[in-house]
Amino acid sequence: GIAEVKTGAAANFPAANPMDVLITMQHAIPSFHARNAVWLMNRNTLATIRKFKDAQGQYLVTDPKDGGVLRLLGNPIVEMPDMDNVAAGTAPIMFGDMSGYRIFDRVEMSILRDPYTLGTKGQVRFIARKRVGADLTHADRFVKLRVAA
Repeated sequence: GIAEVKTGAAANFPAANPMDVLITMQHAIPSFHARNAVWLMNRNTLATIRKFKDAQGQYLVTDPKDGGVLRLLGNPIVEMPDMDNVAAGTAPIMFGDMSGYRIFDRVEMSILRDPYTLGTKGQVRFIARKRVGADLTHADRFVKLRVAA
């Protein structure tokens, strides 16, 4: 149920003005949510985006200052290793307000005390287990980029 913006090129970003599709994405969600929105992409896609320049030859991704975060068109970039790489038919970039995504506890944390495994060394081992889940709660707060003509 997440809205899509297509790149207009079959297997990559368009050769002329590749930033146009990202600007279209940025304006595809309501202003209220765009203020708090972040860019989501993996490291390979980020490497591609970081090479984009404006007419004056300036890079469009701003480098962090004093421990800050990378920014694209004024919004922070968050690396998500599970996102797709740029290829035909994939969705390598999302833009949205993370308040529309929830992470929740599935099972309460359990801790097991194991005095036997390392007992000969005078140590006690603790084994902790916790399960979490996540779900999209508001699809209208996100837009994804689809690599397609």
